[in-house]
Amino acid sequence: MKKELLICSAVLVLGACASNPPVDNDPARAKAHAGYEAADREFGGETEVAAPAPAPKKEEGPAVIAVSNATFKSRPTVLVAPALGRGDAPSIDVIRKNPLAKTAMEVINAYLSSRDYSVVGLESQAQLDEVVQLQNDIAGNDEDLSYVAGLSVGADINITFSGSIQLEDLVIDLSATEASTANLLASESVRFKNEGESQRAWVQKAVQEAIVKLENKVRDRLAADLEKGVQYKVVGHLTGEFTDEQAENISGMISSQIRKKFNKMQVISMSRNTFDLLVFADPDTYDDSQMVYDVFVEGLGGLAKVRKQNITKKLIILEIQ
Repeated sequence: MKKELLICSAVLVLGACASNPPVDNDPARAKAHAGYEAADREFGGETEVAAPAPAPKKEEGPAVIAVSNATFKSRPTVLVAPALGRGDAPSIDVIRKNPLAKTAMEVINAYLSSRDYSVVGLESQAQLDEVVQLQNDIAGNDEDLSYVAGLSVGADINITFSGSIQLEDLVIDLSATEASTANLLASESVRFKNEGESQRAWVQKAVQEAIVKLENKVRDRLAADLEKGVQYKVVGHLTGEFTDEQAENISGMISSQIRKKFNKMQVISMSRNTFDLLVFADPDTYDDSQMVYDVFVEGLGGLAKVRKQNITKKLIILEIQ
């Protein structure tokens, strides 16, 4: 039986099979088993008795992990949250109600802060949900766009975490995705035995190892992306009565002239009435999303009227009339 240690849905499908540790009188092992039973009682699980298993080999201390020395042109922003599935409680509720999930998030936030990231909290979760729903309405489909939450607080990457007990190990899973596209950058999974520590210390050690490995995987790529400029996601929706020719002229203006205003423009999707863009803006030219918005207002001024429907730090939603 898989015992969930952190109250959140796993990013990866985690298999579990039971085994019974050998009986011995080692005080550290007895303390560890007491910790398992305490975790079960706290989170509603049951202690399981299973078939005997061979005694685990004594493991050496964790190997030293070489970390990337890539430097950032501008300080990247990260949003850290529990991994959630559809229908789960909001991330902020998980953190408030589960002390071990809060411990995991604190370890990740502290490490990333020490590595020159700007880490944002989950206090604005309700506002993030509104932005996600707004983009769903504009896109006109049922696609899960929860990654937009990170954009609304200016995140460059989102990191999600989850954990469970498998046999005698604590398994921690981390994933890092691009906030602007939801593309997976890297994932990491670690197994960690309890050597007699408290539950909190057990979680801290496992999460610390996992975040060091994960950040080392994504740092070089993130540094390279930031060299292209600051990323902004721009979503537009034509609401006026445009002829096919007028709609095509608007698309052409975006693809040819407005594109030239930025270091790079990537078209995520573009149809007759909607477009979804990723622009890389020169931070020396564009201070914030409002200045990026002004480029579209001016660029489309001769073809249509552009109104802001919602603007956050990295997300710009336009209505074109």
